[in-house]
Amino acid sequence: MADAIPVERPDAPDPDIAPPARSRWFAVSLVAVTVAGLALRVAYVWFSRRHAVFGGDPLYYHSGAELLARGDGFINPYAYVGHRTVQAADHPPLYLMYLAVFSLFGMTSITWHLLASALLGTASIVVAGLVGREIAGPRAGIVAAVVVAFYPNTWRYDGMLLSETMVIFVVLVTLWVAYRYWHRPSIGRLAVVGLAVGLGTLARSELILLTIFLILPLALLVQDRSWGERLRLLAIGALGFLAVVGPWVVFNLVRFDHTVVLSENLGGTLATSNCDEVYYGDKLGFWHYPCGDQILANHGIGPYEFKGASDRYLRQDAIAYIRSHASRVPVVIAARVGRITGVFRPRQQASFDIYLENFPKWVSDLGLWTYYPMVVGAVIGGVILRRRREAVFPLLAAIFTVLATCALFYAATRFRATAEPALCLLAAVALDAAIGAVVRRRQADPVPTGMSAVPA
Repeated sequence: MADAIPVERPDAPDPDIAPPARSRWFAVSLVAVTVAGLALRVAYVWFSRRHAVFGGDPLYYHSGAELLARGDGFINPYAYVGHRTVQAADHPPLYLMYLAVFSLFGMTSITWHLLASALLGTASIVVAGLVGREIAGPRAGIVAAVVVAFYPNTWRYDGMLLSETMVIFVVLVTLWVAYRYWHRPSIGRLAVVGLAVGLGTLARSELILLTIFLILPLALLVQDRSWGERLRLLAIGALGFLAVVGPWVVFNLVRFDHTVVLSENLGGTLATSNCDEVYYGDKLGFWHYPCGDQILANHGIGPYEFKGASDRYLRQDAIAYIRSHASRVPVVIAARVGRITGVFRPRQQASFDIYLENFPKWVSDLGLWTYYPMVVGAVIGGVILRRRREAVFPLLAAIFTVLATCALFYAATRFRATAEPALCLLAAVALDAAIGAVVRRRQADPVPTGMSAVPA
């Protein structure tokens, strides 16, 4: 057994200088898990999703990517069907740009875009392995890759044409570079964290909260640095973030005749999540699309008309509604947090995924059934990391981002995509610790050899 793979200890050395045998084992294992995860995602797309009818956000991303690849820019694809060119920033651009790359090479069908998403989801498996290795060693990295490869709440988005596929990938990249910085702090590494958070913000706007929940503590809590050095680190992280997000912001400020920063969905989001149906009705804590339409109709505004005025009226009326129903706000926030954490009307939330978000029922059910064990594993993993004196706050940053987003707006299962990588990594730490305990027990109690049979 001279070539047996050494068992990873919690205080393992830097994985970048791991022994060659362990490095080879890690690489081969990660490739095997990645191939298996790719097979699952391709099968999901090919047998379950390629003949599905897409509308809403998925169709927006698909058609918007087509228009972008043709050179029409970031315009509203629904308005373009009506032969109107309307500048749009309904969603941040990163996922749309990713799909547009495939369209440039002739991969223009919905099936091609679904397969492109499956490829992106597969890349998340690789990054999960790297993050897990950085946090708890090579074996934990492989366990993390397995979890991300097969956990339904990660691969479910790869067949949906939703930006959550990009969110999961970018959050994993962000966590990887964050832990690399935390273990070996440097200005360059924190700048990379800022760049990663910027990319995340271009995938979903709410990931801008990671500047507060992640970049800020990474800079200010670093050990053996003066406060002046910590503030410089914070500035570097902020500059890295602005280097990515800044061009998109400037582009929006130039092309619109009204103020648009990251996206122009704020008004609509507030309007659909602050009305009677979601404050008092059966959709408590969720959203109701007709609420926004009603506000626009009250002001005599039709689709894609006076976009700046539309957003302004939606925001103003929504904020007025919140103020006039302030006593109800704590109940609504509690319902939103309860929905996203799976403790308030989880079955109804799953039904919303099926009928409003077009998720297959079997996928939604799998996601619900596996979510609760994942949370239990994540809690155990967090305790283990604390006992090992490993930082947990980078993982909690992703979770806090989801909770804050839902508390401010509404709860949709897809919003939890930001936190799913953290849950997977924490659960992987717990599983790795359990595997390690079994291995140590077997090493401590080897099977005796050369023993004669027990006499009768």
